[in-house]
Amino acid sequence: MAVISTLAKSIKPALILKSFFTLLSTYLLYKTYLYPTFLSPLRRIPGPNTSKNNKYYIPFLGHFLDLLREEPGKTYRDWIDQYGGIVAYKGLFNSPEVVLGDPKAIYHVFSTHAYDYPKPERTIRLLSQVIGKGVLLVEGDVHRKQRKMLNPAFSHKHIKEMVSTMATPAEMLGRMWEERVDVSEDGYVEIDIVPDLGACTLDIIGQAGFGYDFQALTVPNNELSHAYRQLFVSNSRMIQLLRFFVPYYVDIPFKHNRIRKQSARTIDKVTTRIIQEKRAQIVEGKGLGEEGDGKDLMSILIRANEQVGTLDDGKLTDTELKAQIMTFMAAGHETTSATVTWMLHIFSTHPEVQRKVRQELLDHIGLPTTSETNTCPLSYDTLNALPYLGACVKELLRFIPPVPTTSRVAAKDDTILGYDIPKGTRIILSAAALHKLKSVYGDDAEEFKPERWMDPSLFSEEEKESIKFVTPDMTWAYVPFLTGPRNCIGSKFATIETKILLYYLLINLEYAPVPGFEFSRSASVTMKPYPGMRLIVKRVQHEVPVVVEA
Repeated sequence: MAVISTLAKSIKPALILKSFFTLLSTYLLYKTYLYPTFLSPLRRIPGPNTSKNNKYYIPFLGHFLDLLREEPGKTYRDWIDQYGGIVAYKGLFNSPEVVLGDPKAIYHVFSTHAYDYPKPERTIRLLSQVIGKGVLLVEGDVHRKQRKMLNPAFSHKHIKEMVSTMATPAEMLGRMWEERVDVSEDGYVEIDIVPDLGACTLDIIGQAGFGYDFQALTVPNNELSHAYRQLFVSNSRMIQLLRFFVPYYVDIPFKHNRIRKQSARTIDKVTTRIIQEKRAQIVEGKGLGEEGDGKDLMSILIRANEQVGTLDDGKLTDTELKAQIMTFMAAGHETTSATVTWMLHIFSTHPEVQRKVRQELLDHIGLPTTSETNTCPLSYDTLNALPYLGACVKELLRFIPPVPTTSRVAAKDDTILGYDIPKGTRIILSAAALHKLKSVYGDDAEEFKPERWMDPSLFSEEEKESIKFVTPDMTWAYVPFLTGPRNCIGSKFATIETKILLYYLLINLEYAPVPGFEFSRSASVTMKPYPGMRLIVKRVQHEVPVVVEA
């Protein structure tokens, strides 16, 4: 005891504090300067040495400001053009990171070794609070199990059967906008299209995904629609960064964090209710039989899950089923809403493209009247047979990909293109960068040009000279739905949903920019316009009767 007492008296708090800060400073110096500058294997990979936006040489920012101050994807694109298909740079706190722009490197990380490159923990931490740990966030064997169980629900056959279900909310939104124009004294209205499109796509995923009417379009201040608006609202860039980089920042009871948590609780409550109702249908034997009405994604999934014996055989738990609902609802409406928002914006700034798409719809489908008068009803095959509409959707996904950037983390030491990649390295795939590489898409890569996706035989020799058509060897640089085993399982669902919405929103309406309205492209989970997208909307005057081709 005497020895301990003597030692305690000899320990000086000031010395302990000084030693602590010395160790901390040494660690930070090593982590943020010595290792990335002199020791990391990534220093051998080509990349920028200085930051053009860090003019005052603020320590530990790396190239963070270059990425922050440019439009999403542009800085990555410039680096790939300058340094090649694999580029090393320094992120926040000088953390070494790598961006890929080479087909072999992308194939390695996202296809052959996809499960060796999981999503970053901080991404999973943030998104799982909103969408649960469904197929979008789980890894390894759990992902394989969930993906296998979900595949039948997203089959070509089932997606085709959902077209009429998707069409109902889309037609409702078209008629709502038409009525707003009709009652206007000026013959046109200004509409911020973002909230209505969000509500409409939520109703679509509700009906097609779960056989459930969320009433987001028809009920003002619908609780679920309001919750998603709050979750996906474009907070300040600083708040987004704090949520991403500062652990447990979301738990600090600031107003925006309290709203976020309340919105997440609302979504959790609704998904619980959906599961309970689906379970009740199973008990009553309603809607889930092969010949029944249960053709929505969740009915198909539950039906398939009930046919699996045990959890060891791959059966999903109720928690996993609930996570799939949360994933479907969030990803299933937010990305399509963003896509159609940008498509209508592009139509407003490219009136000749808008007219051409509308005429194609009129020629091959006709006006959305009744099944008796419409000799070519809306269907999966009909919509996918329209070459110019298809080209516009593909070009929009190239021009403004709804998810501009995704990241992975090396789970173990690896080698890419001959370069050593240490465990823990963050790997970036930027669709916004790849999709506008002039080395791939030509000098007009930064122009919206649907013709590049069309059949060259449809053009004259003179027209062909001005178009660089997309060929199979170029599609490695086209990843709106990613690639490999982690690609978007709902890509066919999202694509046909987009075409359905465009039909009903374009056939009787035309769009023009609002003079003086300015917006920026805000990239959080999806690329969205901030503070919204206001367009002038007016009726199309059909001068002659529309004759539908036989």
